[in-house]
Amino acid sequence: MLIHLVTLAGWLTLSIAGSPIWPEPNAYESHGDVLWIPFPLRTAFSCGLSNASNNDFFYERSRGSLSHLLGGWQSWFGFASDVDEDQLGASVSEADAVKAAVGRTLQDISTSKFIPWKFHSRHDAFEPAENQNASMLTSLYIYQSTCPSSSFDAAAFFDGDESYEIDVTEGVARINAVSSIGIINALGTFKQLVLSHSSGVHKTYMTRSSIKIKDNPRWRYRGISLDIARNPFKSWPIDIPSLPELALKGAYRPDLVWSTEDIARIQQYGISRNVQVFLELDMPGHTASIAHAYPDLIAAFNQLDWDTFAAEPLSGQFKLNSTKVHDFLDTLFEDLLPRLSKYSSIYHLGGDEVNRMVHLLDETVQSANFDTLQPLIQSLMQRIYTKAIENNLRPIIWEEMFLEWNLTLVNPHPSHHHIKPLVQAWRSSANIASLLKANHSVIFGDSEHWYLDCGHGVFLSPYPSGHSPPGIPYNTSGGLPTKLSPPYLDYCGPYHNWRAIYTFNPLANISEELWGGIEGGETLMWSELTDSVDLDAKLWPRAAAAAEVLWRGPRSESMLAAPRGGWRCGENER
Repeated sequence: MLIHLVTLAGWLTLSIAGSPIWPEPNAYESHGDVLWIPFPLRTAFSCGLSNASNNDFFYERSRGSLSHLLGGWQSWFGFASDVDEDQLGASVSEADAVKAAVGRTLQDISTSKFIPWKFHSRHDAFEPAENQNASMLTSLYIYQSTCPSSSFDAAAFFDGDESYEIDVTEGVARINAVSSIGIINALGTFKQLVLSHSSGVHKTYMTRSSIKIKDNPRWRYRGISLDIARNPFKSWPIDIPSLPELALKGAYRPDLVWSTEDIARIQQYGISRNVQVFLELDMPGHTASIAHAYPDLIAAFNQLDWDTFAAEPLSGQFKLNSTKVHDFLDTLFEDLLPRLSKYSSIYHLGGDEVNRMVHLLDETVQSANFDTLQPLIQSLMQRIYTKAIENNLRPIIWEEMFLEWNLTLVNPHPSHHHIKPLVQAWRSSANIASLLKANHSVIFGDSEHWYLDCGHGVFLSPYPSGHSPPGIPYNTSGGLPTKLSPPYLDYCGPYHNWRAIYTFNPLANISEELWGGIEGGETLMWSELTDSVDLDAKLWPRAAAAAEVLWRGPRSESMLAAPRGGWRCGENER
């Protein structure tokens, strides 16, 4: 079970050397001297105008003003201290997301403590003189050509045009974008242009008085996959009100459960940052935690010889020819998917590491034969696929369902014919090409390059006696030598450092005519050896290296690494 954090903001960040934006925008130019920034910074928002080039028209005559759209905010406002994502209620609108992003940006600018001393020579007088007679930024105009909705449509929001432009000229800053998602992207970039002065609070400036930026991402799908259900063994931590026993018995503890309100608030929080939060409930494999509440649904649960029946303990997966499993899935998804679809347009069906041997112990099947299992897996995955489509959710599926099990999933709803599944390639880069040649839309992030848990060793222990007990492997008397030996390496090592992630080229050895089928990728953090104590240290800055690849396209080994330091320090000080 996973939360996939899919960012649509691109981790834009600050660099001191070279371009001051990271990743480097598609087009960037700057000149002039220092531009001081007042506190508060006067800011105007407008939308839906045929011509926003005239400042008076932009400010005074906009029928799509911020006040009109965003529930009484004045069209001109200073530091928006009253904007607080924690106050989001039972629902959130697209307009709420823009309002929160504007307020957060102004707050970050006014309270930033980022003084970039470490990116200059020792004892360098890099700051402008406090009394330097320089230009002043008088105002920030934000213009969106399509007005933010007072409701929220996940597909319309996250599929919006991500491009934006920033222009700073003669003391006025202008942000222009087509969609709300583009506006939020631009705000994330704009704040990176602002540095703090060591003379005190609210003393901020830009190093250049004239700046022009045009930007848009290479790929739309740019994500992090975060495992929230293993440390080290599987749990079921999601509350399903129609199946209360799942979390009550399947979670590690009763208080270690994500409630329906928790999930909604996390999704809402993500929206204000252009992050789509969606779930994966992996199946038919990796479903052992369900057996704690519903043992009749799971075959080969917690077998001593787990290596025969699973990729790792605990073993157990759905019985494939059980009407009880079908009923369970109907109840589960009729409860879960309508709630998720309020704030997400994607759902991950799972489908990886299905173990054939399990079904020798599955009384509904009693076979490990491919020809016997394939139509049963086809039926189960089609059932889940149809549920996702019915809720207007785009399905993601692991590569094995197509490359190993030869599934053919059919969209049964003509009204949703535009929804095409995404296939996630994880075993090797070569599989990306195989999927593209089969006309699948693909996201990448294979274990050889972008798995963030690799290189930390295994979480399992050797057999205490050095030999396996009776029953390992299945149907033997045991006595096999332990499989684990020094230095106890994991399957996907070595550790993928940030440069290895940064220089991974997902387009290598793929014909250019197939590139259009690649929609992006994600880094993945499996949590057998990761918890809240070390999560951030394992994610960053490596996920940021992947973010640059996803925003700008493949990188080269010769590219300057220094911008990552500026981004890290800037974010830590805001």
